[in-house]
Formats: sequence, structure tokens, C-alpha cells
Amino acid sequence: MKIFHDEKLKQINFLDERFYTQDNVNYYPSVTTILEVYPKGYGFTQWLKDLGMNADEVVKRAGEQGSKIHDAIFKYLSGEKLTWVDEKNEENYSIEEWKMILKFVEFWTTYKPEIVAKEISLVDKDLGFGGTIDLVFKLEDKLFLMDYKSSNAIHKSHELQLSAYATLWNKLNPKLLIDRVGVLHLKAKTRGPNGKRIQGEGWLFNEFERSYKDAFKLFKHSQEIWLEENPVWKPKNKIYPDFIELKVEKKK
Repeated sequence: MKIFHDEKLKQINFLDERFYTQDNVNYYPSVTTILEVYPKGYGFTQWLKDLGMNADEVVKRAGEQGSKIHDAIFKYLSGEKLTWVDEKNEENYSIEEWKMILKFVEFWTTYKPEIVAKEISLVDKDLGFGGTIDLVFKLEDKLFLMDYKSSNAIHKSHELQLSAYATLWNKLNPKLLIDRVGVLHLKAKTRGPNGKRIQGEGWLFNEFERSYKDAFKLFKHSQEIWLEENPVWKPKNKIYPDFIELKVEKKK
């Protein structure tokens, strides 16, 4: 959830990130929310079982790690200076997070792409969903759509996620159509550069065998299942006062 503090109204607003809106009236589910219905596969399910009672905590930490890396990359691309430790010599990032951030920096400084859009949130009522695209850039006269992943593996749901993002982008930017989509996998097992692929040591721009247009057909099936299970949806936005005070009458 996103948190906004309105000082004038003295309120804290907790906004549900699973939904997108253009007018604060009509809401549409996010791509990742829709894909919660898509199976992660036997390997992922078995991994959760092996974790047992610790599964929720491990998944939560992985999500927090991914969010920190996304935030760091956004700051880097915005020209901000990133440091591993702060003025008090305390870590801003774990060593694992810092290594993955450096892998992105290696990709960026090696290939020198041209930014078209970064961390851009889009929604379309006809498509019926919204999403936040990590990065759109130009490289060698091609328009790329990229998502960063710090997970141990790339799943088919990631392919469907990017197919939906590319379709959404194309719908809203008909003069800037996406040529190539892929995941910048920051935990890849690559050992170094490869002339045929965009990769380096421990990172890889992972493209998918089928076109994103074909993959989007499978996403649409997932969307139909989600709508079947969620015929009426509404974001869970909550508002709380930003202070509390008990006025105690003084005894005379």
C-alpha cells in the first residue's frame, strides 16, 4: 500500500496499490493482481512447502528487497548519487542488494540506452487493467520494454506480465510501439558477456521465445479467470487520523 499524509485534513491515507484509476471513481486491477490466479508451477509450490512456517516471512523479505532495488535504480537513472553506507556508516543496502544494483549499472554503462520512460504508471479502461512499467528505452533503433527481477528464477507469469505491459504501452502510445520485451534478471547464472545476447556476469536481459502479442492471449485468459472470481472489486483504501489526544479534565 502507498501511504500519503494530508496535513491539512490531518489524515493518513493508505491506498491500495493493487488497483489503478484515472478519475478516482473507476478502478481497474493491476497486471500483477490479475496474475495472482496464474499458477507459479510445481517448483515454486514445493519451495514454499519446504519453507514451511517461514514462507510468508521469506516472501515478504524478497518483496521488500525487490522494492529497494527498483527504488535504487530509479534514483540512479534520475541522476541521484547512491551510496552503500550512510554518514553514520550504516548500510543503506545489504551486500546482496548492492551487488544487484551494480549489475544494473554495468548493463547501463555498457550498452548506454536512451531513456524513453521510467517507473511509469498506466491504466486503460478498455483493456481493463493498469500497471507500472519499470523502463522503456531505445537501443540500436529498437524500442525496449524492460522489467527488473531480483528473484532466483524467471517464471511464465513474468512473460505474461510483460506482454500486458507492452500491450498497455502500445495502446496509449501508438506512435512508439514496443519492439522487444524482456526481464533484466539480476540473479542470472551467466558468467560474462555474450555477443549474441545482452548479458554480463550474473545478469541477463532475458527475452522470451514467443512474441509478446502471442503471450498476451494467455494473459487474457488469466484476466477472464480473475474477473470470474472477482465480479465486484473495490480497492481497500483506509483513512486514519494522524493524531490522537485524550483531553483529561483537571481536578479542581
